[in-house]
Amino acid sequence: MVGAQPPTDQDYNQATIDERLARQKAIDDWLPITGSRNAKWWYSAFHNVTAMVGAGVLSLPYAMAQLGWGPGVAILALSWIITLYTLWQMVEMHEMVPGKRFDRYHELGQYAFGEKLGLYIVVPQQLVCEVATCIVYMVTGGKSLKKFHDTVCSSCKDIKLTYFIMIFASVHFVLSHLPNFNSISGVSLAAAVMSLSYSTIAWGTSVHKGVKPDVSYSYKAETTSGTVFNFFSALGDVSFAYAGHNVVLEIQATIPSTPEKPSKGPMWKGVIVAYIVVALCYFPVALIGYRMFGNSVEDNILISLEKPTWLIGMANMFVVIHVIGSYQIYAMPVFDMIETLLVKKLNFRPTRTLRFIVRNVYVGFTMFVGITFPFFGGLLGFFGGFAFAPTSFFSLNSRQSKIMGTQVETDQKNLVKDKVDEKLREQKEIDDWLPITSSRNAKWWGPGVVILILSWMITLYTLWQMVEMHEMVPGKRFDRYHELGQQAFGEKLGLYIVVPQQLIVEIGVDIVYMVTGGKSLEKVHDLVCKDCKPIKTTYFIMIFASVHFVLAHLPSFNSISGISLAAAVMSLSYSTIAWAASAHKGVQKHVEYGYKASTTPGTVFNFFTALGDVAFAYAGHNVVLEIQATLPSTPEKPSKGPMWRGVIIAYIVVALCYFPVALVGYYVFGNNVEDNILISLKKPTWLIVTANMFVVVHVIGSYQLYAMPVFDMIETVLVTKLHFKPSTLLRFITRNLYVAFTMFVAITFPFFGGLLGFFGGFAFAPTTYFLPCIMWLAIYKPKKFSLSWFANWICIILGLLLMILAPIGALRSIILKAKDYKFYS
Repeated sequence: MVGAQPPTDQDYNQATIDERLARQKAIDDWLPITGSRNAKWWYSAFHNVTAMVGAGVLSLPYAMAQLGWGPGVAILALSWIITLYTLWQMVEMHEMVPGKRFDRYHELGQYAFGEKLGLYIVVPQQLVCEVATCIVYMVTGGKSLKKFHDTVCSSCKDIKLTYFIMIFASVHFVLSHLPNFNSISGVSLAAAVMSLSYSTIAWGTSVHKGVKPDVSYSYKAETTSGTVFNFFSALGDVSFAYAGHNVVLEIQATIPSTPEKPSKGPMWKGVIVAYIVVALCYFPVALIGYRMFGNSVEDNILISLEKPTWLIGMANMFVVIHVIGSYQIYAMPVFDMIETLLVKKLNFRPTRTLRFIVRNVYVGFTMFVGITFPFFGGLLGFFGGFAFAPTSFFSLNSRQSKIMGTQVETDQKNLVKDKVDEKLREQKEIDDWLPITSSRNAKWWGPGVVILILSWMITLYTLWQMVEMHEMVPGKRFDRYHELGQQAFGEKLGLYIVVPQQLIVEIGVDIVYMVTGGKSLEKVHDLVCKDCKPIKTTYFIMIFASVHFVLAHLPSFNSISGISLAAAVMSLSYSTIAWAASAHKGVQKHVEYGYKASTTPGTVFNFFTALGDVAFAYAGHNVVLEIQATLPSTPEKPSKGPMWRGVIIAYIVVALCYFPVALVGYYVFGNNVEDNILISLKKPTWLIVTANMFVVVHVIGSYQLYAMPVFDMIETVLVTKLHFKPSTLLRFITRNLYVAFTMFVAITFPFFGGLLGFFGGFAFAPTTYFLPCIMWLAIYKPKKFSLSWFANWICIILGLLLMILAPIGALRSIILKAKDYKFYS
């Protein structure tokens, strides 16, 4: 008798696979996005209406007042068309791979950009959008409740907005425990109905009220600069209004799908219905609201409407119900991300307790931020432009072209040897002409004094990473920042990620240095010739620019080494004068070290601006690879050795500049110190004049340092892509145009402190604080939870916070200064 056969390795493997699949299915059935797939097409309709129509529609008349009739109507209509098109793309891509569904936005990103990079690109943007929307809706809900209270009970005691936001949040401490999208379908349906209702009330009551006496359709701001900034803010309001893309794949995931009847059919029907409703809400409210109130309309049109009391009170309650549903729609993908991470990566058990803790903490967090920063109009504009534009307007087009475009194989490997040699010779000639690669005979102290004007402490680590990565591939050197990006992220994507950020940094710095140089020259003139007639800052910036119309034609980094050395010496000199003159002046009478602003919001915004100033001070990463490219290198003696010695010397000198100036200057002047400490120092006159001239010499060198990589990029495109002949005439035209451009922008917007904060946060944080860390993780792949892994992720998180917070304060600073500013004054 033959006994039963013992189980084989194949049986064990199959059992393990079955067990994993069963566990995966159990988790998917528990997670909110994939927990239920029995939704109907009309679920898609009201989910999308709820996701899209909301706080945004109430701000559209205000946006129209900032845009004007012509641009306003055009932007509204174009946004509707463009976002409908990109929404169709997402619906199509949901099931483009047979047998697979992209149930989450980041899964589509991973398919397009790679397993890890897709997460890095999509998840931060999506989280910013969804968390920001929940915060804005916390504020909107609280404000609408307060408006309802004040309307219904006008004689009642005033209650703080904080308490109304807490009341609104209390609803979500209950509703957030509904498990998935289908379970909130009733809430979403009610919200969709409410959105149509209060939109109708808003434009219907506006019509009933009639055109306001003395209505004006001119721009609201009194100055040109104010009008420009308001226009930019309005673009953000419109972006916020078309915000459904961040949850569309997650909504589509709830619809059943088979090969015969894919989900894109019913989903698209729902989207069409939703967009018709959106049009019925948006266009009447925007156009009629602006027609009736003109440029005096409030940033929430229901605030402009005060009578009939009962109707306005009801409309505000409709808003509350609607944003309850909207909050849940945007919170659900966040819950899904957090719970996926906890269950799949950190191996927590999928339990009610876990869900209870996670979701309550999230609601508590959004409530806290909503209470702390209840700036309704500003939040709409900022998050609309910064976060919703990428996820709603343009990232889908790049994603679809990458996914659906056919990958055509080239025949370059079969080229004959002589053709390859010819191309190599041509490339060598071009490299010998381009400014970055034309000279590789620099000494270690050359880059050291160049980097002297660049960075210090936190960024030393990421600077070391970039130095290490310069020659990480044997036989190849990454001579430019974007080349390293291409190695980390891919040929095309590396360019898309790195080049825009690097250009913003380098051009931004040159603009700021144009302003700094001009203002320092003006300070010298005013100190030396106190009885002379005042001369406009514009002319001093033009004088400073005239130097660069000459120096810009020096061909490469090594050719500006003398200027850079002089600049480095000047930076140490005027820094020493700044702190020594401050110490000699002594602590000022009645000095105060409290915060300068008299209000809490002012203090918070000033804090954010200061973060950008600090980031601006540590900005050398944007040119470090280009500087290292000038050093000779062999396998036995790679360039990273002398480069690192130069960096260490530079960082020691930078510390001698930064810390005494910062600490002594603040100690002496307290919160009365100016945004440029040399302005606070007025005596002895000869010494302050000398210090300001040192600043001028220094920023001449700094301008050239940051301009050189820009020249290299422009000339590379012209010569290698557009096939211009490398010539002196080409260089003459290109570089003069660049200097003229930076001069023109500096003359137009000479807001020194605000520019520092804005560019410091928005542009330097990515390229200095976290982009090198992302590249390091992508290329070297350090062991998870190792010291290197933790260090990089800490830098990434801090850099992201810096990038988000610093521009907020800086823009406020610019806008406050712009109120009284007249162009070309």
